[in-house]
Amino acid sequence: MERVDGRKLRFQHRRGEVLAAATEHALEKGLDDLSLRKVAQSVGVSHATLVHHFASKDRLVAEIVDRVLAETLSLPDLPRDDPDPLRAIWHRATSESGRRYVRLFVAITGHAMYGDPALAKAVADSMRQRNDLIAAGLVRFGCPESRAQAVATSLMSTLRGLFVDLLATGDEQRVAAAFDDFAADVQRRALDGFS
Repeated sequence: MERVDGRKLRFQHRRGEVLAAATEHALEKGLDDLSLRKVAQSVGVSHATLVHHFASKDRLVAEIVDRVLAETLSLPDLPRDDPDPLRAIWHRATSESGRRYVRLFVAITGHAMYGDPALAKAVADSMRQRNDLIAAGLVRFGCPESRAQAVATSLMSTLRGLFVDLLATGDEQRVAAAFDDFAADVQRRALDGFS
């Protein structure tokens, strides 16, 4: 019979709180010079608490990446019958609070391209998960299963490009017009069965 350490169970419920606070720290400070000690100090927990919950900086960053991507590119409260889920995601991501997540997502993606294997894996895994969720949603909207991954990849890639353009240039009007054009094209494709 396996013996359970009561001390570990006592604070297990705090893991979500600690992750939320660590994500908030990353949203405010970015990833430069991110360390377990700095996060622990900012969050108000001990370094040992972070190690207990996440084992390593890489694991913590992987979970922050997943949380940021989930927050940026999903709408858990979106009704299943929403006529324009793409526009709902866009409005959420480009809102003032959404932009914080988009900015960190772009920064995380940039860092992942410069040789941090753990971060690159976390970004790739999380992007694949988001793509799979979008593909499943597309199938519900009538996209053939054989096309769903390709269409989802196209949607996600275009959204990411528009996010980067908006953050880099600040040109709200031009980027919003580009999104409207993109959304209209997606709508046409949906009506044509994504052929």
